[in-house]
Amino acid sequence: MTKADNKRLELARLVAGHLLDHGLADCGIRTLAAAAATSDRMLIYYFGSKEALVEQALGVIADGMAAQLDAEVGGQQRSADALYERLLTVASGSAFQPTIRLWFELVGMAVRGEEPYRSTAERIGRTWLTWIEGKLPARQRHQAEALFARLEGRLMMQAIGMD
Repeated sequence: MTKADNKRLELARLVAGHLLDHGLADCGIRTLAAAAATSDRMLIYYFGSKEALVEQALGVIADGMAAQLDAEVGGQQRSADALYERLLTVASGSAFQPTIRLWFELVGMAVRGEEPYRSTAERIGRTWLTWIEGKLPARQRHQAEALFARLEGRLMMQAIGMD
């Protein structure tokens, strides 16, 4: 990894923290620059656009959640029902709430067709689907989409107070 790549990753991590704390609504380039303790010009220098920065920051968040879930779920495969229950328990915990809130905000922007949110949400969703498939026994992998949809639905119900 080059020095510039390391700097980009550092800046994306700082912006990711801001997005987890404040969401996507207040993510003007100057606000993001302040969160990253740099200037808006430096962000543009490293990322080319605000959209590219936000896309990379969202990727950092998704990667972080994957790592946390790997630690919580472990490497062994589980039945679809057992995996659902474990993921629901973990994702419902307070540590995951900022990520879950941001995910649903991202999905809301994605369904309106806004870029880079639509393509980023699709990429993250496909990554999660592949992750879920990898945690299921081969005979149950066809259930991955249904498990993902069920989990998303339940988390959304929790997010709007229908727990």
